[in-house]
Amino acid sequence: MAKGKSVIEIGGRNVGDPHPLYVIAEGGLTNWGSLDLAKQQVDVAMAAGADAIKFQAQSTEELVSKKISPYWYKRLKYKELGYDELRELNDYCAVRNIDFSVTAHTLKDLEFVTQELDMAFLKIGSGESINHTFLKEATHCGKPLLVSVGLHFNEEEIRNTVELLEGSNCDEFALLFCNTVYPTPVEAVCLPMISRLKSTFPQPVGYSDHTIGTHIPLAAVALGATIVEKHISFNRRDRRSFDCAVSCEADELYDFVSQLRDVEAALTMNLEKRKEMLTDARGWARQSIMAAKDLAAGTVLTADDLVLKRPGDGLGPEKIDDLLNKTLQSPVKKDEYILLEFVS
Repeated sequence: MAKGKSVIEIGGRNVGDPHPLYVIAEGGLTNWGSLDLAKQQVDVAMAAGADAIKFQAQSTEELVSKKISPYWYKRLKYKELGYDELRELNDYCAVRNIDFSVTAHTLKDLEFVTQELDMAFLKIGSGESINHTFLKEATHCGKPLLVSVGLHFNEEEIRNTVELLEGSNCDEFALLFCNTVYPTPVEAVCLPMISRLKSTFPQPVGYSDHTIGTHIPLAAVALGATIVEKHISFNRRDRRSFDCAVSCEADELYDFVSQLRDVEAALTMNLEKRKEMLTDARGWARQSIMAAKDLAAGTVLTADDLVLKRPGDGLGPEKIDDLLNKTLQSPVKKDEYILLEFVS
């Protein structure tokens, strides 16, 4: 069994069971490298009640071989947020009172984001979480790590990543189950892996979503995910990024975060609250024992003399046997309560 912290601190708050769900809005590439759009994403995430918003730092020249893959270079280059823009977004998030983070995809970007930005956490993307050189460097950043396992084939590969982190004296990290496929078909999501990871590793386990809609991440929370990440965009039909199709638009994000909080609340074992509400509900939903017809004093009660009807604030159905073969001490009209004190 791996050793590690089951609760980590992000932005001054505890994350992991039994603490509140931590919700991350992923700005991703759907701001198209525009600072103005990125700031609008911050506003959307803050207004929706997300705990954090995350952006990407990708120096395309460092990330993609323009010679070998000019298509991917061209596809990514214009979506870059520059270092000055990320600095400004860092300051903007501080003003908007929402946690800020950036995913770095190269060692150059890693150095920048960890040394010059005030991030609440460092997200390790799927491509970098299987890059042990990158991962070792990331353990020195002094920030909690959220490590996506979206390209790990199996539990053994995830264990190797966990052991590398622990071997580098990194004890403030969480695992984000994920599938780096855009969009992920529902039959390939494998949500039971959340339960498996929670039972195998002590670290907090979350879920980074790449499915269409919001129902799958809601199910992930029901299975125990303590962190949820969902992309946001302004047009889910925009084909310039894979992120768009798996995103929430602004109004959808507001509803999604509200639903996440509802699911979280529904998972709380508040049996006293439930009993209190059910006690009130019994007053109208349960049935009470009543007279099936006008009954004279001295009547020895039989089943034919009794009927069960609402409301439920009289003698409950479970008390019928306590009345049978007992003698009424006073008359009772049809459809009136029969109580224990009425019989001897």
